[in-house]
Amino acid sequence: MRKLLMATAALALIASPAFAHCDSMTGPVILDAQRALETQDVTGVLKWVTAQDEVAIRQAFDMTLAVRDETDAARTIADQYFFETLVRIHRASEGEGFTGIKPADS
Repeated sequence: MRKLLMATAALALIASPAFAHCDSMTGPVILDAQRALETQDVTGVLKWVTAQDEVAIRQAFDMTLAVRDETDAARTIADQYFFETLVRIHRASEGEGFTGIKPADS
């Protein structure tokens, strides 16, 4: 029994960062979002959301593309909007809260 508890605790410690990194600038969700914006193809990020949420992600993506080439500031703001929308909806589908995008070094 003690070995089982220790193994479970070890797995929890190992698994925790894997769940937390989806809200990081270097996590797989944001990396896919960056690729989607570069290629102007949203399909690569739809795997991170439920079918019900695809419309919201497509709308956020379209709005982002519509303004991101206006200025450097517009690109930064639009990209951040898309990243935050995608991660917030993704985390909600997992039953998790969203507290913002974490910097790359955290």
